Amino acid sequence: MELNMSKNGMPDIYQLFIVIFFFSWSAILPLHADTLSDAAEALQNGNYIRAHMLYTKQAKSNDPVALFNLGIMAQKGMGVPADPAAARILFEKAARYKLVDAGNVIQQAIKPAAGQRLLVVQTPQEWVLAQNGAYYTLQLASSTNRKLIEKYYTENQLQGRAGYYVTQRQGEEWYALVYGAYPTVGDANAAITSLPKDLRKWSPWVRKLKDIQRLMQP
Repeated sequence: MELNMSKNGMPDIYQLFIVIFFFSWSAILPLHADTLSDAAEALQNGNYIRAHMLYTKQAKSNDPVALFNLGIMAQKGMGVPADPAAARILFEKAARYKLVDAGNVIQQAIKPAAGQRLLVVQTPQEWVLAQNGAYYTLQLASSTNRKLIEKYYTENQLQGRAGYYVTQRQGEEWYALVYGAYPTVGDANAAITSLPKDLRKWSPWVRKLKDIQRLMQP
């Protein structure tokens, strides 16, 4: 659907980071992204006390990524004494704010595991570029109105499952919202029927991720 609108350096015990982006309303995005980015950098540098302080600051606004990472830090004793009970509370709170990874940890009985990974914030554009180019995605909407696409993304709680990108078309910037990454065209088409009603109403269509990523290159 087109809407024409007017103008790694961490110790091995912590292993790899799982990538997730979280994009908030444009009015609060700079503070949100800067805080999470600073916290992620502190983690990578082994400065767990600073990372814990920054995530605690962001968690006051119920940021699910911050809550989840605080849970991992409480679970592993990173920058704070290990506290499994506190970790569970943080995971449960993150899960209430629709962070799938937190729900998965709770289902696994929150057993301390060396392989449990922290979450790192990414931009919506980085999410698109991070996907396998051989896969397919569902384009949900496109518009010249960036705030409209950001609103769709935020209101439908698409963090970690979708992204959006910008391209030039006839001298105008167009913003397109894409959802999911599927190995085959058939998988992508089948996924359309399982989308939430609010996403299906936008008449999603299948696109090759490699084609989108090529358009995003400078």
